[in-house]
Amino acid sequence: MARAAVVGALYLLLRYFGYGLDLKEAIIIVWSGLRVCVLHWRHRVSDTNIEWFYHTIFVARTWYGQPVSNKGVQASYWAMLDQGQITQATANILMRSVDEAMDLVSSRPLCDWNSLQSSVYFPSYYRFLSASMLPQSFITYFTVQRLESGCYICATFLRAHRIARRQLQNFLGDSEIAKIVIDESNAGGEEARKFLEEVRCTFPQLLCVLKTRQVTYAVLTHLSENVQNLWKTGLLEEKEMAHLDDAWQTDLKKLKRNPQLVKMPRVGDLLGTHPLVGMLPAAVRAPLLSNKKEKVKGHGAALYMEGSRATGIWIVSIGAVKWRSQRLSSRHSLHPIFPHGSTLGLYEVLTGKSCLCDMITDSLVRCFFIEAEKIDQLRRSDPSVEAFLWQESAAVIAKLLIPRVFEKMTMQETRLLVSTGSTMNLYTKGEDIMLEHNYIGILLEGTLKAENQNSILPPGVLLPSNMDLELLGLESSAMNRMDSCYAADSYQVEAQARVLIFEVGRLFTEANGQRNQPGGSFSAEALQLSVEESTGEEQVIITVDSPNKLPLGDSSAGSSSGVTRGS
Repeated sequence: MARAAVVGALYLLLRYFGYGLDLKEAIIIVWSGLRVCVLHWRHRVSDTNIEWFYHTIFVARTWYGQPVSNKGVQASYWAMLDQGQITQATANILMRSVDEAMDLVSSRPLCDWNSLQSSVYFPSYYRFLSASMLPQSFITYFTVQRLESGCYICATFLRAHRIARRQLQNFLGDSEIAKIVIDESNAGGEEARKFLEEVRCTFPQLLCVLKTRQVTYAVLTHLSENVQNLWKTGLLEEKEMAHLDDAWQTDLKKLKRNPQLVKMPRVGDLLGTHPLVGMLPAAVRAPLLSNKKEKVKGHGAALYMEGSRATGIWIVSIGAVKWRSQRLSSRHSLHPIFPHGSTLGLYEVLTGKSCLCDMITDSLVRCFFIEAEKIDQLRRSDPSVEAFLWQESAAVIAKLLIPRVFEKMTMQETRLLVSTGSTMNLYTKGEDIMLEHNYIGILLEGTLKAENQNSILPPGVLLPSNMDLELLGLESSAMNRMDSCYAADSYQVEAQARVLIFEVGRLFTEANGQRNQPGGSFSAEALQLSVEESTGEEQVIITVDSPNKLPLGDSSAGSSSGVTRGS
């Protein structure tokens, strides 16, 4: 009856918008709960229409008191199946869980995980197996078939829910309905996170096997697509294309029969591939690394707490760290995770401020601690090094202050935007900072004063007075509750200030469009099945060596486009 009421109320809208709904299809929806018609339509409608249709059904269900629609999650499963990131068997299990949850949506909160528990099981005796004297190759062969499917199911489940939460937030904004559904989605993923963490701690070699298969399959598939494109553009003949296609098919069969293991990197390799360390000149890198302290933190351990004194920085090489803050209101973040490759605590060390937020490990984390004294010596060694350290710290601050925008980017994409798509300016006392309507700033150090406002202390977001707050995932009421976001026609410098300036158009192009470009973020998107969502399981390190060190932006006190100076 509930389905009939929903479809009846929205029949005219569904008939004249999107794909178009006729009477026969309406009957199918009422009878099957969208299962049959989605299978039939998915080959006939565009992704935009599918998303619009899912959103319409979701809103209709919330109007009638229904807690959630699982269709956004199911759409993500379809996309990952089409991209070859999950197998047909795994997709069938996941799709069935959504169908069963849809049947209970009128009476229960999100419950698609309940149907997956029978397929995700970690036997207790496996812990004794890992500690036995049996050969490692035998243990890997014995466990990989049993646990492989569970790992893929958990990782895919977490990723699909993360995508659905983001789409829901974009569609409904900061409404109470969206908050309830997002909380239910996060709660439903706890068991999946625990399973992946247990596998990670007990059989790390198993994840090496799975990641090797995933990465190799993605690379070979990418090569095949490039060969097809070369043939379509006329650069390859059909015989040449067939020969290359046979070659990659042969490599794929070898992969399935006998996958090569990814060797766990050594300590030196972990540090060398970290963006902070890798971009430093060799002359200053060696003294810094000689004073490192390697740490291994279990799930739920605190790196530092909000308000505590900053004693050093944390270089995260493996694992993921979750942040939370009373001042910065992490409610606006759908994914408050810093993955491997992050540098935490650097801003606090550079400014001498107390820690801005709690940093709690969200998985088993392998990291390195460097004392604040060594960082101070490093920043005094060279002006370009100091500018680079400010840029590295700004990448983390941007994710903390404007999470709704920057959490859509990987850390590497955020670093690239900070270094090449922004300008870091220094302002002296008495100067006025006037932002144009399409620019925003992040105050990193110094003190500012704006009309009808108290002194503005760092870190903070500086907006022009006519900025549309919804673009940044904020509302006027939300900004009033935050002491880190300010809007004014101009800002007067009371003490020398350092401000990072972004163009809003460039910011949203990077956040929303970069991943959709062909080949634009292959390593960030196609290779992340075990994504940064939960435990940072995807630890395959892919680097491209560059002869250029420290690709720094302009850190001088020169003027920036979009900013007017006054005195």
